[in-house]
Amino acid sequence: MKLLFVGAHPDDIEFTCACTCQQAIELGWDVYEILMTSDEYGTKRNEFKGERIRRIRIHEMEEAAKAYGMNPDGTQKIKLIWFGEIDGHLPFNRDVFLRLKEKIIEIEPDIVIGPDSFFSLDLHNDHKHAGWLIYLVIKSLKPSERPVLLLYHSFNTNFYIFFKDISIQVKASAKHRSQISPLKNKILTVLRKLFYYGLNRIKTGQFLAEGFRRVDFTNDENQLKKLRHRIFYYFAANKLSDLPPERYVPTPKELDLL
Repeated sequence: MKLLFVGAHPDDIEFTCACTCQQAIELGWDVYEILMTSDEYGTKRNEFKGERIRRIRIHEMEEAAKAYGMNPDGTQKIKLIWFGEIDGHLPFNRDVFLRLKEKIIEIEPDIVIGPDSFFSLDLHNDHKHAGWLIYLVIKSLKPSERPVLLLYHSFNTNFYIFFKDISIQVKASAKHRSQISPLKNKILTVLRKLFYYGLNRIKTGQFLAEGFRRVDFTNDENQLKKLRHRIFYYFAANKLSDLPPERYVPTPKELDLL
């Protein structure tokens, strides 16, 4: 089996579906991860933006990948693919669509896991574009050749992967030190436990599960039909959307990223 994760930024998988990733590794599956950007604006400090934070984020992602397991030759079991777009500036256009489609056809995954841009809990511009792109790429394939598509960051989950403990979430997330301090990771661990042993229990009937929306490519599957979904989307679109414009100053051109 081949499992492909698609993330807009390094750490997206660690914060959404690390346990699913760990179980795939333990089953001996081939696991790939496409990182659409390298988080070149992943800091509030202007002197770190650009190539400097990019190097840090790539190193942290490599270390996080090692947390899931290593091969005898010393390489991590997850195969990381850096797509090369710029954080905060991931285009939604035909060129990126075709490049992503080419990568997916080359990998030939059985399952693809990416962000949900239709019922999303995180409408950051990069997340939206990555989600739309992965959905349209898989939809463009012949039905007989389509991998199963599961979407994370979704408030309309219908597919759950159960796990035994959250240790890999804590361990892998801790590698992204530039994004989350040890103290914040401890706090996040408590919040995770409250979620899994509280709200998740109500919805799934079990405690520990990572939720996804499984796509079936019907005509109306992405429509906000239910009132609670419209409320969630309104909240996400107005409160959890793009970072402020000043986050992306100086510009990519000024940082020699273009």
